[in-house]
Amino acid sequence: MSGLEIIFIILSIVTLSSAFMVVTAKNLVHAALWLILALFGVAGFFVILNAGFLAVVQVIVYIGAIAILMIFAIM
Repeated sequence: MSGLEIIFIILSIVTLSSAFMVVTAKNLVHAALWLILALFGVAGFFVILNAGFLAVVQVIVYIGAIAILMIFAIM
């Protein structure tokens, strides 16, 4: 196994487990924080695919705007 495959497997486990925690979390703030981790995982997949622009857009738009707006709205 190459290093890229190991990174992909670890990133997949983190992304899938955090997405599962988004659905099963009882506290909305915790669900929003798990969502941020899941979106970071998706940005990591874009980095692995050499799509740097999409990774930056993922971080800025989804994590920087939507997820933080959700946390402010919940609080």
